[in-house]
Amino acid sequence: MFSSCATTTYIGDILPVTKNVDIYYAEKDVKKEYKVIGHITAPTNGDENAAKPRIIERGKKVGADAVILLGRGFTGGKDSESFEKADAIKYLK
Repeated sequence: MFSSCATTTYIGDILPVTKNVDIYYAEKDVKKEYKVIGHITAPTNGDENAAKPRIIERGKKVGADAVILLGRGFTGGKDSESFEKADAIKYLK
């Protein structure tokens, strides 16, 4: 369960760090061939825009060329918290 002190999480492959990460809001917008290398979640802490910089930074750390923002999800239970989901992708050269 996420809380106000929850951190950004990642499940997937770890590649060499990248300096720049492209941002997409839909898979169809990615015009290059790519593969998904992992999945990122970041808490919004009540601010929908707060998660985006965290997702970008995590994408760089795991070696993604881009991230596809997938939308918001919610934890279950009485004290439900929101989080943003994203796919970390690597372009196929």
